[in-house]
Amino acid sequence: MRILPKPGLIISIPAIARSRAMRTCLFFVLILPVFFVYAEKAAIGAYNDVRGFKTAAGLLNNGMYLEALSTYQEISDYSDKQDNRARALLFMGTTYSLYLDQYDAALKQFDKIIKTYPTSQAASDALFNSGMVLYETGKFKNAHAFFKKYMEKYPDGLRRQSAEVWADSAKTQMSEIREPEEIASVPLYKRDVEDTNIRVLIKNRAEKITIHSEQNISLYNPFSKKMIYSSSEPVILTKKGEQLAANGRKLDLHMCMVKTDGKTILVDNRGFRGDLTILADSKSLSVINNIPVEQYLYGVVPKEMPHSWAKEALKAQAVAARTYALYIKDKSADKPYDVESTTTSQVYGGFDSEKEESNLAVDETRGQVITYDGRLIIAYFHSSSGGHTEDSKNVWIADLPYLKGISDSFSANIPNGQWSFFVSYNDMKNLLNKYGLNIGQIRGLNAAGESQSGRLLGVRVVANNGTTELKSNNFRIKVGATSLKSTLLKMAPDRDGILFTGKGYGHGVGMSQWGANMMAQKGFGYQDILKHYYQSVKIVALSSQ
Repeated sequence: MRILPKPGLIISIPAIARSRAMRTCLFFVLILPVFFVYAEKAAIGAYNDVRGFKTAAGLLNNGMYLEALSTYQEISDYSDKQDNRARALLFMGTTYSLYLDQYDAALKQFDKIIKTYPTSQAASDALFNSGMVLYETGKFKNAHAFFKKYMEKYPDGLRRQSAEVWADSAKTQMSEIREPEEIASVPLYKRDVEDTNIRVLIKNRAEKITIHSEQNISLYNPFSKKMIYSSSEPVILTKKGEQLAANGRKLDLHMCMVKTDGKTILVDNRGFRGDLTILADSKSLSVINNIPVEQYLYGVVPKEMPHSWAKEALKAQAVAARTYALYIKDKSADKPYDVESTTTSQVYGGFDSEKEESNLAVDETRGQVITYDGRLIIAYFHSSSGGHTEDSKNVWIADLPYLKGISDSFSANIPNGQWSFFVSYNDMKNLLNKYGLNIGQIRGLNAAGESQSGRLLGVRVVANNGTTELKSNNFRIKVGATSLKSTLLKMAPDRDGILFTGKGYGHGVGMSQWGANMMAQKGFGYQDILKHYYQSVKIVALSSQ
């Protein structure tokens, strides 16, 4: 991890400032730890800020950036504490910049803090971060002004020295004669991707882990790369204190690499390609599968889409899943893993789930990804759109140009495409309040707008202690996403609760998997499918593949 240089050090700041590692270091060192200062215990009867921040942090950790934005928005709307409202906006701005590359949206959040909450503790961070965003996008004159303003307004601020360094660098950049192409912001996506290995969390909170292989099992120190243990028999990994033990022998390490010469390695009788990282913390053990992205996709595609579906649909799923995994990887340098093996990321079943048809779909699209404006997209997909996909901004908050709602006749009449679900007002109250809301006895539920797709934009929960308005998909997740299958629905209230009837399954953003299969059956190729569901995108091949 890099740290900010002290004044007087000879260092190429522009090169550092434009690197992903620098941005990760800057925002996580300077912003995220402050959460613990502001996430104080919520007052009785108030919105539970602690739970809200914890939920959003978990979503960010799992690569669910748009979902995290919606949660931070809830905190900024409903928290009783000014500092927490400001801090939620700060996290929104950081998420826009660090995870979504939406710099203008980030600056708007920071500006809102500065103007609306000028005396909050988040205001100084917003001022400094505005300078960093402007610097990274090549707007050195404006960046210099923000750093100078920070130094003037907060002469004893935590980032006073850093602001001085960045202000001097911005001034230097302003004075240099530079070619137009040098001034433009450096794209984060490059065709030449050197590292396409994916780190998948396949097991956590385990007391012990049993490793089998047809060949010798070797354990390595991940730092020195030296082999520290080898066995031709199964290896049982446990904890001794916070250190690892292999078959009872203490390793004096809290982390090790596990490799075998065999094709697969068994983790508690589940087969995986690649190798493993075993982590021990104060409570339990975790297992991370380190695997090339193409082999990772062998275990993803048949779990996300039936392998018996049309070939071109499987190929579309392979490209979407590859793009999603590499996008999340690019944002996960500060984490011990990139994705999980569950629905929080993409479902990954390892070697045991592989099928010939889906493996072929991966092989025939090897290295191909979806880009917009030269960058990887967040390739969201869902089960069925119900006849019309949805804008990302209507489901969450971020307005991503390639995630726009479109008419989708291919998903209109699929098997079991319609559903119904009844929930009582009392159950609804309990479900909503589990997420930190403070909703009293519910009297009714009203629609708060409708999008072009026919989905609810929001819902107003009318209770005896006031009305709470939620984004419709946030409401759906809280009530139960497997029962309230989509927001393309109608509501029929009665005295005890609401009967929901609707179409589609999922958030409705991006590719409809059922629609992809129907398109493939009608003769469309996988690139046609992807360009139907993701707007104005290109399908390109990574040059390293």
